Amino acid sequence: MKRIITLVLCIALLCSACIGLTSCFGSKDVLTCGVTIFENMNEKDANGNWTGFESEFAIEVGKLIGMDVEFQEITWEQKYAELQAGTIDCIWNGFTANCAEKDGTKRSDLVDFSYGYMLNQQCIVVKKANLANFNSEADLAGKTACVEGGSAGESYAKTVTDAANVRSATSQIGAFPEVKSGAVDFIVVDVVLAKNIVGKNDYSDLAIVEAIELESEIYAVGFKKGSELTAKVNEAIKTLEENGKLLEIATKYGFENVLQVTENID
Repeated sequence: MKRIITLVLCIALLCSACIGLTSCFGSKDVLTCGVTIFENMNEKDANGNWTGFESEFAIEVGKLIGMDVEFQEITWEQKYAELQAGTIDCIWNGFTANCAEKDGTKRSDLVDFSYGYMLNQQCIVVKKANLANFNSEADLAGKTACVEGGSAGESYAKTVTDAANVRSATSQIGAFPEVKSGAVDFIVVDVVLAKNIVGKNDYSDLAIVEAIELESEIYAVGFKKGSELTAKVNEAIKTLEENGKLLEIATKYGFENVLQVTENID
């Protein structure tokens, strides 16, 4: 009887150990992407499922590297903290790679970037009624602005107007109501987002300031320094470029003209 009890206990302990190992290592089969709501890039459909170019792109990469993909909504200003804490495995949300944070630190010094895959620019958005007042960058001086906290737009805004005049929104989408209401004079957002919103529906009274053209940017995925995931994702990006799937997804959401895979993004 003692032998039987001992055997049962051993089996129970072995099962517990196996469950523990599965729990520990199972998380490696899931790629958690940190995102914010970004129209046509990362957003939820009527059923609560993530959709958009970035979401579908990430899911296709997950298939190739053998990982299920989950999306974790984050506050953009906390993106590095979330990454370091392990809450997310990567930042996959229109993340501009070739720029610096507001303190001057290059983003490439903070994370490892995947290959770039899309061209972007920051742009200035104002009320149509005020468009004639914005003809050059000099016209932004002394004006009030709203930007997504921790974004490339924030870094730019603080160089062209007083830092005290720059308000912070939790997302780029959250900046649009500020300029529409007249609470600020302008906002700085990604042009790929602005072109999907400005001049339409609730924002039909807004316009992009074409007279002020900013430098080109490159979107890439950000990983912890030294992460093995970077090389795996890069290989998947090249595969999706070569087999045409990346272009297919970009075309679906109207981004085919800004799609560009770039290996060197410094």
